[in-house]
Amino acid sequence: MSMKPQMKTNIGRINFIQPLDPMLSPERFDPVKVVPLMPNFGARIEGLDLREAISEAVKAKLREAFLRFGVLFFSDQERLSEDKQIEVTRIFGAPDEGSPFIPKRAKNVDVLITDASNPPYANLWHSDNSGLPHASFGTLIQIQECPPVGGNTAWCSTQKAYECLSDHMKRCLEGLVAIHYWDKRGQESMTSTVSYDDDDSYYGRYFEYLKKFPPQKHPVVRTHPITGRKSIFVNEVFTTFIEGLHTYESQGILAFLYNWLHIPEFQLFHHWQRNDVAVWDNISMVHYALGDYQEHRVNQRVEFAIDPELSYAAEAAFSNEA
Repeated sequence: MSMKPQMKTNIGRINFIQPLDPMLSPERFDPVKVVPLMPNFGARIEGLDLREAISEAVKAKLREAFLRFGVLFFSDQERLSEDKQIEVTRIFGAPDEGSPFIPKRAKNVDVLITDASNPPYANLWHSDNSGLPHASFGTLIQIQECPPVGGNTAWCSTQKAYECLSDHMKRCLEGLVAIHYWDKRGQESMTSTVSYDDDDSYYGRYFEYLKKFPPQKHPVVRTHPITGRKSIFVNEVFTTFIEGLHTYESQGILAFLYNWLHIPEFQLFHHWQRNDVAVWDNISMVHYALGDYQEHRVNQRVEFAIDPELSYAAEAAFSNEA
């Protein structure tokens, strides 16, 4: 009795395994120790106290690591003052005004306080402020108070997610433009946290924002202005539809992309310890703050733009790698 040889096929399989970039070697970042957390994105910075003076050489290495890994974590930190957090943020870019819907501790410094009386609301994948005219290049946060259990944050590399798409799907997405709008969800959970003057009505200010912040257009496949790497630039909080498509076509493509970004190989989770600091690239990453807690949580946040005064010359050397 003869046995037919079994055919092996890789049809339909996704190749998540990519060669580890030799440029990610921790030895390249001496004297700052950079510990990769995933094969192609995410790293922990060790041996650096952010309250202390940081040399220009170390700042340049941190910028390179930021662009290489997409998200960096600094543990074993002490509480940063508002001024010190602004100073640390300037390593990576120019602090901007942040979200108009979140209370401020100081100029350019947001504070998000969540607990049982003010439940968390950022438990959807998003890129900070993509629905506003000043969509953030990056975000730097310190979790100054955190629940003992829960309250983790997840990040997804939209750059790696794009690179794992089939060539055919990449061609289908090329040239598409998506509309991002800050009011996609009604935004009530955010605007309700803003402190208004006594003579200001909630709805008066709300409609003022509707006029002030019109919908924004972004390419579905966005090219990073510094690295030249491509990423998927849509998110569940702010992306409303794809321009020029029928409603069902737009919904179908967005649903596919959201599901694609949910694949675990593109994600990492961070369990917060008090005063941990994280900084991430909003162009190549989306994030999701888990809403599974009721205890007190304090997030001091600064968003930033690309700073034309900063030297990104070292980072530009790999702008054509992908």
